[in-house]
Amino acid sequence: MKVKFDKEMVIAFLLCGLLLVFWQPLCIKMGWMPDPAAAVGQAAEAAKADTQPVPVAASVAVASPVEKDVKPVAPAVKTLPAVTLENKLIACAIRPDSGAITGITLKTFKTADRKANIVVDQQPSLKTAGGAMQPGALGVFFPGSSTVLNGIVSSELSADGKIYTLVRNVTVGVSPLQIKQVWTIGDGNVLKMALTVVNTGKVSADLAKLTVSGGELQGWRNVSGDELRMDSSKLDYRTASGSYEDVNVDAKDSKFFRQAGNVQWLALSNKFFITLLKSNQPFTLFQSRVLEPGSSEFYFAAAGAQFGKVVLAPGATANWDFQLYAGPKTTALKSFAPDADKTMHLAWGPLDYLARLLLWVLVQLKGLCGSYGWSIIIMTILVRLLFWPATAKANASMKKMSKVQPQIQALREKYKDNPQMLNAKMMELYRTEGVNPMGGCLPILLQIPVFFALYATLDGAVELRQVPFWWSADLAAPDTVAHIFGLPINPLVIAMTLLMVVQQRLTPTAMDPMQQKMMMVMPIVMLFFLYNLPSGLTLYWTVSQIFSILQMLLQKHYNTAAPAQDAGSAQKA
Repeated sequence: MKVKFDKEMVIAFLLCGLLLVFWQPLCIKMGWMPDPAAAVGQAAEAAKADTQPVPVAASVAVASPVEKDVKPVAPAVKTLPAVTLENKLIACAIRPDSGAITGITLKTFKTADRKANIVVDQQPSLKTAGGAMQPGALGVFFPGSSTVLNGIVSSELSADGKIYTLVRNVTVGVSPLQIKQVWTIGDGNVLKMALTVVNTGKVSADLAKLTVSGGELQGWRNVSGDELRMDSSKLDYRTASGSYEDVNVDAKDSKFFRQAGNVQWLALSNKFFITLLKSNQPFTLFQSRVLEPGSSEFYFAAAGAQFGKVVLAPGATANWDFQLYAGPKTTALKSFAPDADKTMHLAWGPLDYLARLLLWVLVQLKGLCGSYGWSIIIMTILVRLLFWPATAKANASMKKMSKVQPQIQALREKYKDNPQMLNAKMMELYRTEGVNPMGGCLPILLQIPVFFALYATLDGAVELRQVPFWWSADLAAPDTVAHIFGLPINPLVIAMTLLMVVQQRLTPTAMDPMQQKMMMVMPIVMLFFLYNLPSGLTLYWTVSQIFSILQMLLQKHYNTAAPAQDAGSAQKA
């Protein structure tokens, strides 16, 4: 395929190059994209400030999420530090005055600069948005009612550091209550809490809006500093009857603040991580959010489990049990709660099931070869081998179409004023030559769902984050090896573009010269749009193109050798 590089094509190449260099700085400058470094820095400062000792007083007012007019009483001098429950995977900081988690540190996951651990459910960060909407995860609160802490009865950490018991006396509205919370941490990413509420007053207490927080959510870019093409945050929940729902955190109010009862569990998730709360009793969904300052795209959101018809007689007690998962979105979520693995949101609709299956295969391959990079290569080859017959049939059909292209062009010229006759003659030509005009498309269409699912798997798999392979330091980020004039040099995506050009030259085509010229520009356009793809994806794409090129060369060699053998046999006869 010969294409003339004229002035228009040169200009197109230059424009694509300029956009490639200046697009991201322009987005940050114009405010279309937040500065990841600034966002992570603010979150770190907020978390640092919250690690200070907590004041304990005889009477401390704690503002309800919707009671902003309640003003706290000045605390006494005596302080009580935060308590931390931890294992090898997570560390949960608990404030005794609020009885809520102020941050969950994920010990095995680092921020983008790899200088600190990822911290989810950072309640202090919400203070920059005009005050906390809810207390931290597993905190107990009463929306619409003022809550006053009358004193901490006991605060006890077990000798092994795995169980923390907190008993507080509070007044909710006019009702004196005693709230007992017992947190237990095991070996994984799950924290358990047993909640007991006792009416210590002389009249019945109506606790119709008792709510337990399921945690808070920030966009993944804000939490980690990672460069992302898309940052989707979700609120998911499942009812006891088996109905599963999800909604984007930045959806319209009518969608986000939907009413949902008889809920079994709720979850808040961003690209890679999730907090998921489940209860031993069905509850009503309670959700809230605020817009991040200076942004129109990212939200701080929170969700909780609200219980209705809770009326305690004097001296009566009510009990609940909760479990909170905080960590990466993996297929292991399926064992935590029914349908919880759906919160991974790897792909859209039915493709999500296929994407989760491919992720399972990827994890199994990693267990065999010890490397996610090699697992991607092996899985790509396996998928391409699976579709070898379909691809071979498509290539053969396109080759036949390219051979009859001169005859098609002649027919178009001859019958350009008679479309009906043109169609009839073309169909006759196809029958005579044994050509199916759709033969090159249908086999490829069959492959598209699998390749989309594989693409989604590699784009959303937390298992690939900060995993090095070859020169790439992170399979979930671009494989940048250097910068030239501010432009990152990403070898895999450059190789992918060059291979696209090679593949185009080898692919039989029935296109006219103008269409061929457009196709030659396409790799440069793809380079611009896909330049910052995660290296796991560009590795998959590059290996897939190498496979396609080898397959076409093998088919070409086989098709060339076969006629020669037939001719030799005929001469011998």
